[in-house]
Amino acid sequence: MPAALPMIGHAKAGGAGWAIMLADLALILFIVTASYAGGGKSSDASNLDPIPQAIYRASPDAPPIADWIAAQGLGKGARLQITMGYDPAHPETAMSAAAALAAQAVAAGAVPRIVLQPDGGQPSAVLAYDG
Repeated sequence: MPAALPMIGHAKAGGAGWAIMLADLALILFIVTASYAGGGKSSDASNLDPIPQAIYRASPDAPPIADWIAAQGLGKGARLQITMGYDPAHPETAMSAAAALAAQAVAAGAVPRIVLQPDGGQPSAVLAYDG
């Protein structure tokens, strides 16, 4: 045997070389198995945020949300999320504005998910597809 090669598992190497290699392989197997353990689809897919395909920002020169939805051409798996910022001192104002946008969205054929955030930002909508 050439002198440059390690003597794994050989009596002169202490006989423990094979055990180290086996431990390394076991560790690799554990890491691969652990990485696939949580890789399945969630049973509640509604909590996952899909990748946005179109974004609507409510502004004075923006079209009505129903026209924007109609222009997007809803397909299978379309999800609409309306996000509304609000002043914590007056949440009822944001709730009624979000309800009005949701009613327009439903009339256009999309059933939205409404998210209220205490930041006072402008209303927006995100259209995404699941599948």
